[in-house]
Amino acid sequence: MARFPFAARPAAAKQLTDDQYLVAEAWRKADAQFVDRTFAGQDWFKLRQTLVKKKYEDREAAYEEIRAMLGSLGDRYTRFLTPAMYDAVYSVATGDVAGIGCEIASSDGQITSNQKVAKDATVVFSTIVEGSPAEQAGLRPGDVLEEVDGFSLRGLSPEEAAAKVRGAVGSRLRLTVSRAGEAEPLVKLITRAPVKLAGVTSSLQDGPAKTKVGYVRIKQFSTTTATDVAAALEQLTAKGAKAFVFDLRGNTGGYFPGGVDVARLFLRAEAPITYVVDKRDQTTTYAAFEDGAYANVPLLLLVDGKTASASEILSSAMQDNARATLVGEQTFGKAVIQTVEQLNDGSAVVVSIAKYQTPKRTDINRKGIAPEVLKACPPKDAEAIQCVEGDLKSALAT
Repeated sequence: MARFPFAARPAAAKQLTDDQYLVAEAWRKADAQFVDRTFAGQDWFKLRQTLVKKKYEDREAAYEEIRAMLGSLGDRYTRFLTPAMYDAVYSVATGDVAGIGCEIASSDGQITSNQKVAKDATVVFSTIVEGSPAEQAGLRPGDVLEEVDGFSLRGLSPEEAAAKVRGAVGSRLRLTVSRAGEAEPLVKLITRAPVKLAGVTSSLQDGPAKTKVGYVRIKQFSTTTATDVAAALEQLTAKGAKAFVFDLRGNTGGYFPGGVDVARLFLRAEAPITYVVDKRDQTTTYAAFEDGAYANVPLLLLVDGKTASASEILSSAMQDNARATLVGEQTFGKAVIQTVEQLNDGSAVVVSIAKYQTPKRTDINRKGIAPEVLKACPPKDAEAIQCVEGDLKSALAT
């Protein structure tokens, strides 16, 4: 992404240093957008006066102040992004990445007992893109990422780690990873290349009584998800699919409209999808415009504890409209919506701007959605279909 010099400022702000102005800009973006107008019960305007009077030694000191300011709002989703982190988020949202072809996630609950890693290791590879530099180098899902070019990633978020991995096309990087069953860390030398992350994958599987079932996995919602899903459904239907299983396990969300638009493919006209409540307590209703092309096709959704945000919008829309059966585990419970606001130097603030409710006006934030069928299914397509065979029989019979 292009970097921008500091733009012309209002006369009242000309006496501020670049760093002071950056902090004030971050405050202004949060002030304009944040959903909780009490600002966690603090004197929000007094805080600004304090921040713009501070002397910042360098840009990193200004960044730290912005982090602290946003942290004072008590919302874990409202946060600061460095320029490199903003680029990483933008790349995921559009699906275009210059890196090594992987997805990085938090290590919480993903490190096995026989994996020799540092106690504060925080990120793992969740997905390795087929044919990518990462796959060619022998990286695997579940590998714990310890260092990039000698820089320790301990204590970093997945976004921060991803920013370290991405770089110019053709440049090389040195990764240190730990793997279950390996006594010592592995070192991988990889050349970065353009990578298109496949957010939607699909396959045709045999269901009950040899019924053809379309299996669609959505890994993350992006600006192209609804189009990609529609294309997958069309192809699977042409091959004879009579029912569909959507796998939303591990899908932490992403682009909010993606979940809404995918839901529209399966719902009748005017069926509610979600209600969004903004900072002024005004409600916007999202509903189906017309009968979806697949409104009559039997459908199951696979969910788990990492199914969140846009994935929960899709899941709750299907459940509350009695359109699909949810199978799996209680979902994560993230019912707040963020916007990303870029700052003058290419960094950005992510701000929670609204809350959403399910079609039945249920607030699932920090609670999640309970599936109708509680069971853990294997990750592979064919095995997952076998796991839900009985549930598919019921769906096909209705």
